[in-house]
Amino acid sequence: MKDGVQAAVENYVKGVSENDPEIVASAFREDAYLWGFLGDTEVVAMPVSEFLKVVSKAPDPSQWIADYTHRIRSIEVSGDTAIAVLEESGYLGADFTNYFTLVNQGGQWKIASKTFNLTGGTLPVPPEG
Repeated sequence: MKDGVQAAVENYVKGVSENDPEIVASAFREDAYLWGFLGDTEVVAMPVSEFLKVVSKAPDPSQWIADYTHRIRSIEVSGDTAIAVLEESGYLGADFTNYFTLVNQGGQWKIASKTFNLTGGTLPVPPEG
């Protein structure tokens, strides 16, 4: 069971590291939601559909991928639910700890929610318009 959870998280990593919203979407439930902090005290919250737009507009991976590393710190499975913790370093120049909750949906593990915290570095300022 842990293999399926790991595969979903690795699929997420593949999608964000390639700026590919279709790959990212395949890792999430359609009704998934994201919450987190990007270095200030205001929480960022959005449905996965909005996150997919962010992924598609991210800077070209060739500008940052050489410094990017990730590690799945832990996976815990209980029946058809799971949690996974992903640490990322150098994603768009920033470091994150991500907490995923997952559900086994029709025999396939899907991310139901992502909670994240910026732990180092800074994100690039998104372009206007």
